[in-house]
Amino acid sequence: MNRSVEFSPNEVFLYFYLLNECNIRGWQNPFEHPNKTIVLATGISEKTVIEVRNRLQQKGLITFESGKKNAKSPVYYLLDESKTVSKRVSKTVNIKDKTKDNKTISPLRVGDLFPADSFFDKSLDDCYTELKSNRSWAETVTMNTRSSGNPDFTLETFYGYLEKFFMKLQNEGETAKSPKDAMSHFARWLTFELKNKKDERRINKNRTAGGAKTVANSPGDNSNPKGVNSDTTGLTDWIDSLSIGR
Repeated sequence: MNRSVEFSPNEVFLYFYLLNECNIRGWQNPFEHPNKTIVLATGISEKTVIEVRNRLQQKGLITFESGKKNAKSPVYYLLDESKTVSKRVSKTVNIKDKTKDNKTISPLRVGDLFPADSFFDKSLDDCYTELKSNRSWAETVTMNTRSSGNPDFTLETFYGYLEKFFMKLQNEGETAKSPKDAMSHFARWLTFELKNKKDERRINKNRTAGGAKTVANSPGDNSNPKGVNSDTTGLTDWIDSLSIGR
């Protein structure tokens, strides 16, 4: 590998993100990971994620297999270059980015989202406090969630889900977690929770509509003349045929 190759802040950001995801999976390599989760966790647009991963592949850090819409997520393979590039990539984060455009995340932005110690485990309380105070990340997740089909999702909603997420971790017996791991885990969990909520609303709506239809068609309903007891005439004829009193 050419050691003189320089890396943009976005390339550094995405590479370390994928490296951490691989670590979370017990160094499973290759691994499948959806673009949507990367967008929610990092704040980088999907278009930029695709551009940056292409450059990382060209520079010999990763290979990947593109996903298929609504069928399969992209599959990433980290090449065995982590020891070679770690120092080089780390230095790149501190290089001031002089080209300001909406496609590049600045070094300051990287620091806002991923503090220096965010890759190390902390107690759940400390981890929760750090994520709750990370306003930049909270706004990014909220914005991306709203644009992903949840227009009513607000910052207040975000913090409610964040609290619920850490209660879930406590219930599962977790005592420590790295902020970076928690960010990725929360992004995946939030997507799952919101999808379940949508499905539940749709099922309840269909059930309510079906129930109303059943009541409307039930016997005796004023709106259904056929519901009136049609045996009344027959009963009267039977009574008249009795010989009582004759």
